[in-house]
Amino acid sequence: MEREHVQPVRTFTERVIALEQHVVRLVGDHNALRVRAAELEAEAHEHRRLVEVLKARVTELERENGVLRKARLAESEAGTTGTKERIDELVHEIDRCLALLTPEPAR
Repeated sequence: MEREHVQPVRTFTERVIALEQHVVRLVGDHNALRVRAAELEAEAHEHRRLVEVLKARVTELERENGVLRKARLAESEAGTTGTKERIDELVHEIDRCLALLTPEPAR
């Protein structure tokens, strides 16, 4: 049994008109895609700029963190020295008080 292909009979003019409509649709799609590509490129540019700003901020914060750590270390060392000096002063004062309380031996 033979298969019959039923195709609507189209005139040359109808085919040209259909092709023209197809081309118009493709051109419209192309233009829409170009606009979208430009939008995405602008968005990518903005993201790259933001990445650079954030990298600079991270670098700045890391530098600031290093300074604060050094300051805390110096403060800790100074605090330790100050604490030791204060303890020495208190020990000396206690020794003076004990000396005042201790009776002197008879001569």
